[in-house]
Formats: sequence, structure tokens, C-alpha cells
Amino acid sequence: MVNDICTSPTTTILIRTKNEAKYIGKTLDILNNQSIKPNEIIVVDSGSTDGTVEIVKQRSDIKLIQISPEEFTFGGSLNIGFKAATGEIILLLSAHAFPYDQHWLQNMVKHFDDQKVAGVYGKQLPQPDAWPTVERDHLMCYKDEIRIQTDPDNIKEHSFSNANSAIRRLCWEKHNFDEILPACEDREWAVTMLKMGYKIIYEPSAAVYHSHNESLLKVYRRIYKEIIGLQSIYQLRVGRFYVIKNWATSVLADFCFIVKNKKRKFWLLRVPIYRLFWSYGFLRASFSKNVK
Repeated sequence: MVNDICTSPTTTILIRTKNEAKYIGKTLDILNNQSIKPNEIIVVDSGSTDGTVEIVKQRSDIKLIQISPEEFTFGGSLNIGFKAATGEIILLLSAHAFPYDQHWLQNMVKHFDDQKVAGVYGKQLPQPDAWPTVERDHLMCYKDEIRIQTDPDNIKEHSFSNANSAIRRLCWEKHNFDEILPACEDREWAVTMLKMGYKIIYEPSAAVYHSHNESLLKVYRRIYKEIIGLQSIYQLRVGRFYVIKNWATSVLADFCFIVKNKKRKFWLLRVPIYRLFWSYGFLRASFSKNVK
């Protein structure tokens, strides 16, 4: 899997895992078929009990780093992986994010000839079985046009996702990932890079399939953590009216999407409940004291 010839720049693929036995083998197989090979692949596992570690150990070309669940934070586990990596460009990939084609790595690293590019993130396509709410959210967030983000004062240019990204190691050395944030460590890093005068690129051709059909409780917990992270970054809070309005507009947009795309009609009943748990996580986080 690892490239035998010298390439420029050198690349490391870094994957975080916990109980990803169902997916990690497929992800590694897809990486093995890329048009250009990475110089190394590192897996940082935080306490898998489902056989993930055993699957990774079967592949002699993968470097495995194991940490305890108690040691894990999103930013902390990435920093551990970066310290062990040798690549000039570190590609971050979720264990259950499957590159769309064999040109994923090539399309991700092509922008780094520009020394002002700190990071690149790619498109995330909904899985074929994605729920309509999840599918609409992905299609809304990840468009088909390339974006060059340079303005630290424009929140629309702060987007970045470590589920599918590439980072210049020298830029990470200037600012490591925040190890305290419960989520959004990727956005915090990107905002810092913009403030330092670097660029962030959104490259839609570096696409992966990555989405989650989560239980209502998991939806609530994920949104709660993300909003806590965002509030820590921006030191802003929103009121109840904003959350209620957001729920209503999201439900209406979901209804239109379901009807337009001829999805199964039972989703018209499920959507308001799904968005209610989403909004409840938003609301609870907005009034939480767990903001650093």
C-alpha cells in the first residue's frame, strides 16, 4: 500500500478509529487502489473492542497507535497521530468515509504547490441509504464548486472538516489542534490559519461517501457537542427564538425535499421528531455552562 518511490510532497493518511471493524477493511482497500499511493498510513485507535485492532494488525504496512478511551479527544488523538507522522501533507479520513474514486488522494494534495494553502477539505456525499434529512443536510453543505477561503472575518469561510481533509504539517506545527473542545477542533484550526494569512481550499473532486443514520439520542448528543464547540470558538450564544425558527424552517425544507425527490411518505411524520432532537441539542448547548 505504501508508495515505494519518492513523491513530492510526501503524504501520511491518518485515521481515527473506535469500533470500526465493519468499515475499516473497506476503507483501507480503497486507499490501496488510489492512483498515487501514500507514503504511510497511521491508525489511532481509542479502545476498540469489536476486532478493529486485529483487522489493522493484519496489515503490516499500517502503523497502529493505541490510546485509552479516557485519553481520547478529537483534537488530542489527531495531535498524537501528527507527532508520529512523517509526511509533509497529512490526510485525515474518517474510518467509515469511503473515497469516491481512485483519484481522491491526488485531488486532495494538488493544491499544496501553493505555499499559502494550509488545508484542503473535500466533498462528503451521503451514503446511498442516507435518510432524507441527512441527505439534504449534506447536499446543502457540500456543493460542486471549488472554494478558496481566505477571510477570517467571514464565518461562511470558516468551514473545514477533518472527516475528509488534508493539512500541511508545517502549519499544524504552528498551531496544533485544540485538545479541550468536545467538537469542531477542525473549524478552530481553520479559523486560526485564516487569521495567520493562510488559505483553506474546498475541493469537491476529493469526495468521500460519509454520513450517519443516527438514533435520536445520538443526534441530540452530536449537536450538543458541536454547538458547545462553536460557542467556545466564537463566544456567541443564540436565543430560544432562533432555535425554534431554525426547527420550523428545517422541517419545512425537509418536507419540500421529501416531496420533490419522491421519498417515502412516512418521513413526513418522522422529520419533525428528528429535527426536534436536533434543536433540543442546540438549545441545551446554548444555555450550557460547559463553554471554555
